[in-house]
Amino acid sequence: LQSPVIGAQWATMSHICVTPNCGKSATLRCPTCIQLGITGSYFCTKECFKKYWKTHKNLHLLAGLFPFHVLCVFIEGKCMFPTSELDSIFDGYHFTGPLRPAKKTPFRTVPEHIPRPDYADTGIPVSEREAKSSHSIIALNEEEIEGMRLTGRLAREVLDESIAAVEVGVTTDEIDQIVHEACIDRECYPSPLNYFNFPKSCCTSVNEVICHGIPDQRPLADGDILNSESFNSFYFIAL
Repeated sequence: LQSPVIGAQWATMSHICVTPNCGKSATLRCPTCIQLGITGSYFCTKECFKKYWKTHKNLHLLAGLFPFHVLCVFIEGKCMFPTSELDSIFDGYHFTGPLRPAKKTPFRTVPEHIPRPDYADTGIPVSEREAKSSHSIIALNEEEIEGMRLTGRLAREVLDESIAAVEVGVTTDEIDQIVHEACIDRECYPSPLNYFNFPKSCCTSVNEVICHGIPDQRPLADGDILNSESFNSFYFIAL
């Protein structure tokens, strides 16, 4: 590790010193943090830097052990590894773990000949709301029951394709594309798409995200736990 004094660089913006119980305005940056791409580690003086060095240098060791998209280290309550330019949008949001939002690709389209639900254009599931407010139990006829069987089979096929694509380095957005194209190939509408304005064709919930995660361009990492959900026509949900 580089000496905490030699090579220290001065920044142009004022920040708060990260040394515990200091709280002074700080502009001095750790040169090793600059090399590693760690943001937010500022010090008020070289003396404060040296005082906190034993603890601070552990941050450099962690950065060498874990890829940035897996690890989010907090110093004084602030994330030291912002994962994307979306950080400013979520500034002040209380995250429950290290996972952070990444960039999303544009809204995918569905061919006009494929039947679509009432929310496909507006985002509002009117028929669903009406059914819930009716307080009645609907008994399906034979044709509708057969439709449920077909829906379950197609949903199983689509889910199998999405599961087969899961591996380290694959983004959840790539999985969403596979789900979307698999639905189109089977002449069915990917039901999550635009449901209450949901922007993707499936939900991919990683680690501490319990459900309804939005697919994005974050690569899956070794050890990630992934929950993929897709539902079609009669609302098949795969958990």
